[in-house]
Amino acid sequence: MAAAQVALVTGGNRGIGFAIAQQLGARGIRVVITARNAAQGEAAVAALQAAGADAHCLQLDVADAVSRQQAVAQLLQAQGRIDILINNAGVALDKWVPTQQLDLDVLRATMETNLYGPLHLCQLLLPAMRAQGRGRIVNLSSELGSLAASNMGGSAAYRMSKTALNMLTRLLALELKDSPDILVNAAAPGWVKTELGGDDAPRSTEEGARTPVWLATLPAGGPSGGFFRDEAAYPW
Repeated sequence: MAAAQVALVTGGNRGIGFAIAQQLGARGIRVVITARNAAQGEAAVAALQAAGADAHCLQLDVADAVSRQQAVAQLLQAQGRIDILINNAGVALDKWVPTQQLDLDVLRATMETNLYGPLHLCQLLLPAMRAQGRGRIVNLSSELGSLAASNMGGSAAYRMSKTALNMLTRLLALELKDSPDILVNAAAPGWVKTELGGDDAPRSTEEGARTPVWLATLPAGGPSGGFFRDEAAYPW
């Protein structure tokens, strides 16, 4: 019997991340979610398992390099493989703050979680994917990270971090041309009703999870280096 695919979903204890874990689990994929708070992570795992998912939890602070290294070491030791990495965890610390008033410390903290963390996790996990000859990486971006779609100011730290995450997606895909079954893509989930998106958002977390899950389960020969919303190409 083939080994179960293993997916790592950062920030999977709530919001879009939890919905992604639910949908992957329903497909028979073993899901390892991460959470900064271990108790919250275990509570989410219990809910996933109650629904029939093969789910596990790792404590991880995406903004901390040592935490990232420890979590990846624990993951590979326990699971022996990694098929899917979904860089979902993110922060928006400067909602609608004018760019001219942006605090540089806020920008640094935003980049640590939204860009440096995903980059480092890719660096740590890609050797295992290369050894397997297969992998899927999905970076949770945002419409607000699109240069073509940006028509309003503010939230500069969040938006710059997502634009940079899009470039990371493109660069990794180009550098992985020699590993054609490792696909790297970015997803814009839309405006979703979460702690970050707020109560006025029109989309459910289940709707927001659909495109990331689609990208995470692409067949061989699927797209790589793209930016997608609603399972269709979205302008950079």
